[in-house]
Amino acid sequence: MKTILILDDDSAVRESLSDFFEDREWHVLPAGSAEEALEVLDHETPDGAVVDIRLPGMDGNSFILEAVKKRPNLAYVIATGSPEYSLPETVAGMCGVSEQVFAKPITDLASLEQVLLRQMEKCSTGGDGHGQ
Repeated sequence: MKTILILDDDSAVRESLSDFFEDREWHVLPAGSAEEALEVLDHETPDGAVVDIRLPGMDGNSFILEAVKKRPNLAYVIATGSPEYSLPETVAGMCGVSEQVFAKPITDLASLEQVLLRQMEKCSTGGDGHGQ
């Protein structure tokens, strides 16, 4: 069974994503803050993560930079409500980070899952993380 970390401070978004992935037989690890998500990574090994950017405390970009130290092969897909967001250089070149960013509300969760699965495959094969 695949495991996914869902990091979003909005409980309704977290629950919606959790329900979708659970229905598709993923094991879901929800977290409401980057700090909580980092604690989860201390004892869990998810295959992928959906990461919100604007969070209380540490933001999503900083979370990814810290999380990669704990779980270097974790695949990330960013979902944000910030329409002006673009990947900063610090995370854009990382193997695990999808170049495709999803705007919230996410209307096509199946597409999100497919992008995450492709990113997981790139990380497991040592790809450079570029291209879609």
